Amino acid sequence: MKRHATVVCTSALLTVALSCGVLFATAQTPQGANVILNTKLDAAASTELVQLVLDFAPGAFTPSHTHGGLGYVSVLEGEITVREAGKEQKYKVGESWKELPGVYAEVGNAAATPARVMATFLLPKGAALTTTHTGTTNAQLPPGPTTVARSNFDLASLPSSFNLHQLVMEFPANSFTPEHTHGGVGFVTVLSGQMLVRDKNGEKTFKTGETWREMPGEYAVVGNAGTTPARVAVTFLVPAGSALTTNR
Repeated sequence: MKRHATVVCTSALLTVALSCGVLFATAQTPQGANVILNTKLDAAASTELVQLVLDFAPGAFTPSHTHGGLGYVSVLEGEITVREAGKEQKYKVGESWKELPGVYAEVGNAAATPARVMATFLLPKGAALTTTHTGTTNAQLPPGPTTVARSNFDLASLPSSFNLHQLVMEFPANSFTPEHTHGGVGFVTVLSGQMLVRDKNGEKTFKTGETWREMPGEYAVVGNAGTTPARVAVTFLVPAGSALTTNR
């Protein structure tokens, strides 16, 4: 497993200046939120997307296992150790790795402090999420981590070539993005607080654990109308060559 070369992690607020009525296309995320994590995986393909946020207590490890489809994992907090084929690799905050189907590994936290990761798996229809080295298959993760959030999304269609962007974003109280759209479909899960989406259909509030999709070409304002911070996990599937975000 190799760390992906295009990993970016930043807590700085994006400050792109826009003029009213002018479209601005960018590979960045929209304004209005602090980007906790922003990573990208090139040229993925599948029919089901499983989005997870997982906690590993100190000393917690999975048994040797593999997954039914390609996985992309990013460290949000702490440090994660991956043991594969007799080798050990450590990943720190902001670093990522791929988990390939058929490749067995043990994943866990060898440090003295808790660790948290975000993972996205792209599974062929009907494929098991997890297979242990003993041959047991199921739709769950192997023992070891605690699941903070899990969302499953069916993918009706996919472009022939696309990039996978994986983000965790925090919205301060009363903060909103400008009106914007994305170059590919986005899958959003509220991790904490609640989020407000304003689009052509009006306003809708999403609470912790709830999800929504952001469709390419459909403009919306997204933010936190509450008095406490809110955090979301987002996975975007963007056709190769398309901008992640276009503001209006």
